[in-house]
Amino acid sequence: MKTATRQVGKYFGGEFDQPFQATLANSRSEFDAAIPAAWGLAPTQCWMVATGVADRLVMLLPSAWATDACDHRAGDVEEARAILRHELTHVFHGQNNVTRDFTGMDDAAWFIEGLAVVVSGQLTKERLFQAREAAAGGQAPKSLATMWSGKHKYGFAGSMVQFIENKYGRDTLKSLLPLTSNDDILAKLEISESELLHDWETWLAR
Repeated sequence: MKTATRQVGKYFGGEFDQPFQATLANSRSEFDAAIPAAWGLAPTQCWMVATGVADRLVMLLPSAWATDACDHRAGDVEEARAILRHELTHVFHGQNNVTRDFTGMDDAAWFIEGLAVVVSGQLTKERLFQAREAAAGGQAPKSLATMWSGKHKYGFAGSMVQFIENKYGRDTLKSLLPLTSNDDILAKLEISESELLHDWETWLAR
């Protein structure tokens, strides 16, 4: 946990501003019990093994994945570390966002999740290649609101965030953390949605 927290903080050039509760659950039932009822997630689906917001991180321990999870490789230490960094990125983001838990930000899920994909190291060469091939085949999302969907959502959203960092710099990327809508993000970047999608797809094709 400490190593992953340092890695996420290092990416953003600072430490976590506020303390947060971290729960490592030994079973699906413990995982569900640790998630606030107000979120309406329990009973959680089998693919869900972690969640994070400004003041809370909950993760199902990899030792329970074989019996209490699906779509995850039981005992895969590297995957577990990447998932932990992913959720810690949500914690850091939440602490720098007025919503704290991203409520009402569904249309900007591409940024919330794409940022976590990049920071966690989940934007692998394989995912980039698959996203490039899918875009070349006409499957690129036509809007930001639909970017975090479908089988290539990790590659699409992650590569969009990587593109923004490459084009505008990490400081500008960090300046997007407090924003809560696609309109605000586009205004900050001084670009239209169609232009951003076009420029990203051109960059991805390279």
